[in-house]
Amino acid sequence: MNKAEFAKLSHGCLAEVLKETARRCGGIALEQDGLLRVSGRHPCPIFVNSAMRIGRMAAKEALGRAATFFGERGHGYEFWIREGADDDLEKAAADSGMRFAAELTGMVLHEAPLEPDPIQGVEVRRIASTSEFQDFRDIVAEGFQDEAPGCADLLRSIFHHPETLFVPDTAAFVVYADSVPASASMTILKNGIAWIGWIATRKEFRRRGFGRLATTAATRAGFVLGASVASLEATRMGVPVYGHIGFQEVLRYRNYSPRTV
Repeated sequence: MNKAEFAKLSHGCLAEVLKETARRCGGIALEQDGLLRVSGRHPCPIFVNSAMRIGRMAAKEALGRAATFFGERGHGYEFWIREGADDDLEKAAADSGMRFAAELTGMVLHEAPLEPDPIQGVEVRRIASTSEFQDFRDIVAEGFQDEAPGCADLLRSIFHHPETLFVPDTAAFVVYADSVPASASMTILKNGIAWIGWIATRKEFRRRGFGRLATTAATRAGFVLGASVASLEATRMGVPVYGHIGFQEVLRYRNYSPRTV
């Protein structure tokens, strides 16, 4: 496959993950006329409160339908906009007064990465107990708390119960440093693609390679679950980290959100 084909697969995988995440946390997913909208229980305007175009709906109509959908729920939201493929959406979003919210890079990996060398005192554990689930939840909530107001509470609502992760197509990991939970990651298999996400490391453990350990564990697990490709969305700072593991860029997102007064 070429880059454009992998970009299409990656975008489709993200859409499925958004839908699944919303449903697992008690939210809703509405896919209609080439437009996907998902809404969780918490109003924080990222990820589980978001929209994306997966068909050919006109830009103004897509933005209008998203505004109506989230306005009825009283939630903020972000609109996933692909650089190149959705340039008309970005122009319409900017013209309508929406603000640029985030730039993310879609990356894929075609084979399982090598297992890293062990580090003394460090254990990478696939979570299987309630206490390990709580460690995962706490790390992720802490790691993403600065992404948007209320983000930590959003993450706690997404992962409100162990059953959100203890399902056959999902694997989650915690890296323990001298038995202290330091880093976390997860994978979920959708349409033969392993989506890798919620990679977070507590501040006091950063720059020690734990995020890379967590990412590698989740990616390897995705291939064990049956994936032929792994996919993730990286921040600018995350791109070189995932690049060292073997991930390659296939698309970029320039997400927009409504302005708040």
